[in-house]
Amino acid sequence: MTGLIVTTSWDDGMLTDLKLAELLDKYGVKGTFYIPKCYLDNPLSREDMIALDQKFEIGAHTLTHVVLTAVSLEEARKEIEGSKAYLEDLLGHGISMFCYPKGRYNENVKRLVRTAGFIAARTCIPGSFSPPQDPYEWQITLHVSNGSPRMTLKIWRESGISIKSLLDWEVRARLLFDRALEKGGIYHIWGHSWEIERKHEWPKLERVLNYLSNREGVRYMTNGEAIAKEVVKRGTEVVNKSL
Repeated sequence: MTGLIVTTSWDDGMLTDLKLAELLDKYGVKGTFYIPKCYLDNPLSREDMIALDQKFEIGAHTLTHVVLTAVSLEEARKEIEGSKAYLEDLLGHGISMFCYPKGRYNENVKRLVRTAGFIAARTCIPGSFSPPQDPYEWQITLHVSNGSPRMTLKIWRESGISIKSLLDWEVRARLLFDRALEKGGIYHIWGHSWEIERKHEWPKLERVLNYLSNREGVRYMTNGEAIAKEVVKRGTEVVNKSL
């Protein structure tokens, strides 16, 4: 087995994130919660966010969950920079990770995120287990949902796993993890706690987390930790090549 990092990320900052955090903690799986300031009903309170921050990572997700490619660059800049300032003021420390609402971004948006001081940004695009070539276009391995047949088909085609994976995300999660154990790299689960709640899929998620947990040689990291490790690794490789 080659080296593997397991990381998870969860969007939108709903009260159901607290239930999710309990499951992650139970199985020793780390997570990054991307939280906007204002979005949907039943948001996390300031106290909830401060408590969540004690064990997990919190990343920015704009102020109002606006689609950044659908607004002016000035409005996008305010949403991006404002979300970082909001969370840093609330939590009392720096925020290094960003997630594009609905996964929408372009080169101008990427530049705004980088200029705001974020070290990386997560997308909603399924990809391989390889570390991101561009830290501002970080792909995911699996969406904890059966809601996107197009994404499901793309994952199946690119991963080479069994056709059984087309039926259910729990099956995909296990088969993709088995493949990741062989190949190494980063296994990155993404989802929404409110969607898990709405579809009554907590038992399914718990089975998946149990399957991923406590594996010898696997490192469990937040998004920020995983990206920072890759940055250091690449920096070392560049130095070694220059010697």
